[in-house]
Formats: sequence, structure tokens, C-alpha cells
Amino acid sequence: MKTMMVFAGKKYYFAVGFILLMLFTSTAIYSQNRPGGGRGNATPEDRANRQTEMMKENLSLTAAQEPKVSAINLKYAKKMEEVRKVADTAAQRKSAQNLNKQKEGELKAILTADQFKLYLKQVEEMKARRRGMQH
Repeated sequence: MKTMMVFAGKKYYFAVGFILLMLFTSTAIYSQNRPGGGRGNATPEDRANRQTEMMKENLSLTAAQEPKVSAINLKYAKKMEEVRKVADTAAQRKSAQNLNKQKEGELKAILTADQFKLYLKQVEEMKARRRGMQH
């Protein structure tokens, strides 16, 4: 009788372990394969759409501003995609900074002074959060 209980206990732990393994594996696979899932897998279009939606909500873009901002976000998301392919991280960082400056210049021409100020504040907050995650 005692041997039977030990065997049932081992079976139980094996079953629970197997279920947990399957759960974690399927979750990881799902998040990698969904559109825009995992930051590294998002297409430039996905990133541009996400940026535009955030800006629409956070900056209260007007109907006239939205398509212009969307076009700028897409333009620079595509350019940034090329920068991400550069192996040299120092060159990659410098190129990304230059692209961000150009993008800010184009956005400044479309956004109001208050919207642009808020945009810059939010960009800095995002950078600070990213730096906090890296440490």
C-alpha cells in the first residue's frame, strides 16, 4: 500500500510539472508569433501605429494632425528598422539619435507648442524607464 502511494505521488508531480512546462512554452511561443508581439518582432508598421495611437491619446491630436503624424512615425520606423540591422552598437546609437532629431524637427512643425513640449517630456520619461529596466 505504501509503495502505491509513493508511485501516485511521483505521477502527480510529473503531471503538474508537465502541465506547467506546456503552459510556459505555449505562452512564450504565442507572444513571439503574434503580430507586433515581443518588441523585437514588431514590424515598422506595427511600431508606427502604436506610436501614433499613443500620441493620439496623450497629445490629443486633431483630425488634421493625425495622418501627418502617422506618416512621420511610419517614415522613421522604417528608417530605424535599417539602423537596427547595424552590428556596431556605437554607430547604431549615433544613427538612431540623428533620426530622432530629424523626426522631432518634423513633428515640431505639425504639433502645437504645448503638444510638442508634452511629447518631449514623454520621450524623456520613456528613456528614464528604459534606463531603469536595464540596471
